[in-house]
Amino acid sequence: MDENRITGAAKELGGKVEGKAGELAGDRSTQAEGKLDEAKGAAENLYGKAKDAVRGGIDGDRVSGAARELGGKVQGAVGNLTGDRETQARGRANEVGGSVENLYGQAKDAVRDVADQAGDLARGALRQGRESYPDAERAYRQGTDTVSRYAKESPLGLVVMAGAIGYLLALVIHGRR
Repeated sequence: MDENRITGAAKELGGKVEGKAGELAGDRSTQAEGKLDEAKGAAENLYGKAKDAVRGGIDGDRVSGAARELGGKVQGAVGNLTGDRETQARGRANEVGGSVENLYGQAKDAVRDVADQAGDLARGALRQGRESYPDAERAYRQGTDTVSRYAKESPLGLVVMAGAIGYLLALVIHGRR
């Protein structure tokens, strides 16, 4: 994780606290400074995410979602300071849309990670199987060739055999009732 993401998140949190303190004290200047610091922190965090994305660490939707979310926060803050409800609403909508896009990117990252892990596990199992049972691959190919030859010579017989195997598996799985 890039250092800018950590310092950006810390600055963003500090800005939120400062903005809330200004809001509670009724000091619009402190509130505006807090919102500005929050936006600066979010921008630095976004910069760190972009650097991670370039390195291949995260999905591009996460970065663009974070950028859109940041833009929405800034737009909402401008609407708050000017009292323009339409700008506030558009800012909030962009912020939410950016959050959704960011979450979508996170989900894609998670699926990609799981798929990578599954592939690694499958490769490991295959390697271990080949080491433990060196003749298994030869027997598998021989069986496949035999079934293929039989299917070409007698396709109806293969259908009957597949049906019988399916019936037997159903009996084993569900039992007699």
